[in-house]
Amino acid sequence: MTGEARGDALRHIEEILPSGGCVIVDGVAGIGKSHLLAAAMALGRSRGLAIGAGRATELDRLAPLSTLLTALTVLPGTLTPPSRLGGFREIHTPPSRPGGFREIEQLGDAIERFTRDRPLMVVLDDAQWADELTCLALRLLVPGLSSSPVTWLLARRPLPAQEALDRLIAEGARRLSLPPLTPGESAELSARLLGAEPGPSVLELAEAAGGNPFLLQEVLTAMRAEGRVTVADGRAAITGAPDGPGAAGMGLPLRFVAPELPQRFVAPKLPQRFVVAGLPQRFVAAVERRLRDLSPQARRLLEVGAVLRRPFSVHEAAGLLGVPPVGLLATVEEAVGAGALTGEGERLGFRHDLIREAVYGGLSTPVRTALHREAATVLRAEGRPPAELAEHLQHGARHGDTTAIRELRAAAEEMKSTAPSAAADLMLRALDLAGGPDAAVTGDQPTSPGGPVSGLVAGAVRLLASAGRLGEARQLADGAGQLGAAQEADVVLGLAEALKHAGEDRAVISRTARVLARPGVPVAARARLLAVQAHALMMSGRIDAADLAAAEAVAGGEPFGQVVGLQARSTVALFRGELAAALAYAEESVRLADAAGGEVAHRHPRLWLGAALVALDRFEEADDAYAVVERRSGALGTAWSMPLRHRLRAELLLAWGRLADAAAEAEAGLRVAEQLSAPALVPALLGILGYLALSRDDVANGRTHLEHGRRLAGDQPGLVRDELRWRIGLFRQATGPAQGSGWVDEMAGTLPYLILQEPQAAARLRAIPRVTARVRELADRNPGVPSLKAAAVHAEGRPKEAIELYRAGPRPLGLAAALEEAGQRDEALEIYTACGAARDAARLRGARGPLRGWAALTPSEVRVARLVAEGLTNREVATALFVSPHTVDSHLRHAFAKLGVNSRVELTRKVLAALGHDPGS
Repeated sequence: MTGEARGDALRHIEEILPSGGCVIVDGVAGIGKSHLLAAAMALGRSRGLAIGAGRATELDRLAPLSTLLTALTVLPGTLTPPSRLGGFREIHTPPSRPGGFREIEQLGDAIERFTRDRPLMVVLDDAQWADELTCLALRLLVPGLSSSPVTWLLARRPLPAQEALDRLIAEGARRLSLPPLTPGESAELSARLLGAEPGPSVLELAEAAGGNPFLLQEVLTAMRAEGRVTVADGRAAITGAPDGPGAAGMGLPLRFVAPELPQRFVAPKLPQRFVVAGLPQRFVAAVERRLRDLSPQARRLLEVGAVLRRPFSVHEAAGLLGVPPVGLLATVEEAVGAGALTGEGERLGFRHDLIREAVYGGLSTPVRTALHREAATVLRAEGRPPAELAEHLQHGARHGDTTAIRELRAAAEEMKSTAPSAAADLMLRALDLAGGPDAAVTGDQPTSPGGPVSGLVAGAVRLLASAGRLGEARQLADGAGQLGAAQEADVVLGLAEALKHAGEDRAVISRTARVLARPGVPVAARARLLAVQAHALMMSGRIDAADLAAAEAVAGGEPFGQVVGLQARSTVALFRGELAAALAYAEESVRLADAAGGEVAHRHPRLWLGAALVALDRFEEADDAYAVVERRSGALGTAWSMPLRHRLRAELLLAWGRLADAAAEAEAGLRVAEQLSAPALVPALLGILGYLALSRDDVANGRTHLEHGRRLAGDQPGLVRDELRWRIGLFRQATGPAQGSGWVDEMAGTLPYLILQEPQAAARLRAIPRVTARVRELADRNPGVPSLKAAAVHAEGRPKEAIELYRAGPRPLGLAAALEEAGQRDEALEIYTACGAARDAARLRGARGPLRGWAALTPSEVRVARLVAEGLTNREVATALFVSPHTVDSHLRHAFAKLGVNSRVELTRKVLAALGHDPGS
């Protein structure tokens, strides 16, 4: 890339220095992305930024977090840096907890601490190869560190697609697409390279290069080195065209050819035998002609290096070639001298990855397969990680190779928590080597049913589902032929939980019902299936069926089935208004999970315990339960629990009258749910945010949130739909003309559960007899719950009596509503104001409060701002305030918007000014 395009791109990057931001550079291979990154790094250094730079390789996808850790070795002593033992990037201590979330949080904390003193630029080249955990880290850290002076520069090719980067662009990252050189720029580059004005033959060749500067430079440099460029009268020309006129027919001695270049550049007479990584064979043939002058041993060295697919040592190459390392030194010097390889510390790498791709594409299939097989053997002997062996076994193993099947499966199991999609690919390859799903389940396989092939279908389905590849998981599960009862149970279990988290409860019910109807399902598998089915039935509104399934799961005696079944029974009891039973079931679930540990503890039954405690007005105990889940989910890496915990705690804070905190919690849950592709909870979180927006006098945003949630919830009967309808009904009751009772009548089965979330809402709906009757039933059935008794009396039109009952409970907004109705407006206004209920406060005050400036900050936002101004990181603030870092981030975003700042430095100045200190002192 030259000239105007490069200058424009650099100016865009310069605009965000040093305060920070994210820029994603798109472009085909060879277009100049790396040159732009180098120029940007030089600019960053001149501005005093610390630079952390890394380049992804194809093997990074098998080494969790390796891409980002390589770039962040600039950070002192925060995590063990990645090693390059054997050239394969790996973490000395791999992510120790499932999901790697703890490691991502540590990185975020380390970056925040580092940038207190110095802004940072993080540069990742070839980000299209980044591993899954690095992609997740980028999704979390780029927005999460937006208040810190961190500049993210990420360069990628168009393929393979990288969803994480696309999402960052959708969320506001700047996208720079590098265009091809214009004809004038190509001519200018040609003149600079050849030291003369380009003649027609040079310009024809430049046009054939498709505006790719790296390709043009390589071609012209090589041709000049071979004496095929002549200069006469100040004009350069190409000579010696043995294959006919025109650049396309010259048999160009290319070192490489970019895969994205126009077809017109290739020699049309060469057969296109196969395509590897987007490189047509005729392009590869051009590279072969250029490398023809190398010795056979040097060519073999390049082939071995291409197969290894990452920087490699002389010792590794010698092992694959079967020669002593010392005997390879002259060959290495030859390859380096020819410009094919370069030294990378103690390792060798291709001067450009496209050279490696071209050499790899030039290998015939038998040779390539044999080299991969030999690489696996050599690397196994050297003790290389199972994931790296698996990469070669994918390409080199023969069908029926039980050792390869076993090692692929072991590597998949090792990677499943941090790179589920890559692990799924390995498991699918193992399944293919075993003869496909039919062979794996019918016994027509190279080992006995108890051998390495047993369970491959279930394992592949489970990994595909956990990676979010539900379509492929379904296809494999449905196409697996005649499964035995035990095998089908394993397959359905692997798929059902992912379907449940995706909100596809009806699919869970039908699949589990089908396998449960079969004889021969093992007792433990049956209990698990029933427990998962119970939750899906409950969410679909089939409360009695859910309770029966959950009870049978608990009776099965299998720990997972017992814990998850008791969770379902606890929620069913809430639907029925049986709060003591809900608490007892949840407490027993917690006891069993704590005793069993392991996988069962990952179910976090304290989430259900917290929900029961909230219904019983035991708010502080509920908050303690959620805090335990926050700590343990971080330690266990159980990311699935994060959106649910944020949702439940948002409901707790709403009931507690802490509206700003509730909004921050719900916003954090929404971000995490979207980042983790967990759509099932998004409608509920939008419903909470919509209702909170109304309470905080932001009617327009409230309507937007609720409408979005309604669209996502759909019209299928069930709790998700009814929760949205309940919130929308309350919204309309507060903002529009009176409604009838039809919208409540449609929610008869879930109405008690909905009233428990906000009992005081019954007073606003006293015109609907069903609501008044239900809240009275709840109060009579649970006489020890003050809020229910108060809400029933209030709904029956006795606000003065309700006031004292509300005072005995923890729900201040109910008390304020009763006080207002009883004419005690001053105290009601005080409570509304303290809770952040701006709409209600404005109604009593007759005027609205400030929307901008220090006075507009909520107490929680003030606390966060002051701690950030003291130099604490988000995680340190979260620890000090006993909330999650995501919640701190939400408060910080609101504070930034209200104060009109976009960095922690600017925030600190505002805090000091508000506290009466001189920001300049």
